[in-house]
Amino acid sequence: MKYRKLFVLIAILLIASMLVTSCAKKAAPTTAPTKAPAQKAEPTKAPAQKTTKVIKIGGLYPLTGNLAKLGEENKNGLLLAVEEINKAGGIKSMGGAKLEVVWGDTQGKPDVGISEVERLVQQEKVPVIIGAYQSSVTIPATQAAERLKTPFVVSMAVADKITERGFKYTFRLCPKASWYAKDQVQFLKDLKKLAGLDVKRVALLHEDTDFGESTAAGQKKYLKEAGMDMVIEVKYPANAPDLTTQVSKVKAAKPDAVLTVTYLNDAVLITQARQKLGMTNIPFVDAAGGTVDPEFIHRLGKAAEGILTEIEYTKYAPGAKDLNEKYKARFGTDITGNGAYAYQAGYVVADALERAGKADPEALREALAKTDFRKGKNVIVLPTDHIYFDKNGQNPNAPLFIVQVQNGVLVPVWPADYAVAKVKLGK
Repeated sequence: MKYRKLFVLIAILLIASMLVTSCAKKAAPTTAPTKAPAQKAEPTKAPAQKTTKVIKIGGLYPLTGNLAKLGEENKNGLLLAVEEINKAGGIKSMGGAKLEVVWGDTQGKPDVGISEVERLVQQEKVPVIIGAYQSSVTIPATQAAERLKTPFVVSMAVADKITERGFKYTFRLCPKASWYAKDQVQFLKDLKKLAGLDVKRVALLHEDTDFGESTAAGQKKYLKEAGMDMVIEVKYPANAPDLTTQVSKVKAAKPDAVLTVTYLNDAVLITQARQKLGMTNIPFVDAAGGTVDPEFIHRLGKAAEGILTEIEYTKYAPGAKDLNEKYKARFGTDITGNGAYAYQAGYVVADALERAGKADPEALREALAKTDFRKGKNVIVLPTDHIYFDKNGQNPNAPLFIVQVQNGVLVPVWPADYAVAKVKLGK
């Protein structure tokens, strides 16, 4: 009896043990799945870490060499536009893709400009290039881009032939050289009512690259149409160390006014010779060359007073104040026409990318050809209500101003709608 009770007790314990093991096994699957999702949750985080697409665009300017300062003005204008575009959401039709400028340095040399276009297109794979400031560099650079079937938006470079070769991939925002000449001559005609000076005899003084030659060709044409006599034409290399002899030849011709086409260093030399030879009573009117560079006034001081020049952009134009303040806050100086046109080019290219929906050169070319910028709808900083490109790729709405150095500042004196001061002629 005693052993029977013991046997029953052992049997009960064995059954209880089996029941506990069975329950544990059944309970295990209920806990394992709760851990599985935690292990598989990592991959679901990947989409949040997805990087935004980057679209490379080429920026081609003289960033080293004698024209590096002017190249920097262009570079900074484009850089400011790209920063704003990216901050505003990038190219929305491509999922907010951000723009990145791949810079090319022409060094101010035509052959380097060509090789940089080839590098940007073939190695960096940019679908569009913005540039290139100098006409002598832009002409072969755009030819290289045409060969490579890549759009080239000319923010600044004025030689007429740039958009007169039947190219499909070249688009220019800034005015043509002949338009600078046309407005220079019109200003001379208006000097009679503006300052009482009846201009009849005009001297031409210009550097001898495409910039100077093409602008001078336009000057001759419009002077003839205006009934004015070209009494002398003096050419010189832009890197000349002294221009006193050339300015002396101009003085000997006894002109009523002088039309110049310059870069920075030669503009300074001409102005110094003008003062040295006692010619401050004769208006010198430059074609938006070195005279618009802030360094021109800085280097010359009072000697720059009275110099007249054309300019593509002025901070005194309607709506220009905001852009100038943004530029000055970012780069520490006032924006110039070079910077303003490069800035505008950035927005034009971004608009083309938005409409093309892909960073493809051919799609971009078609989009650029259909550009239809309207004030109030698009970002326009130039003093015009409409930006577009004609069949030659030229923007027909590229106005110019005549400004004069007065009290160390370039102030608009023509046309009347934008003038903030009267023309002052020296004595």
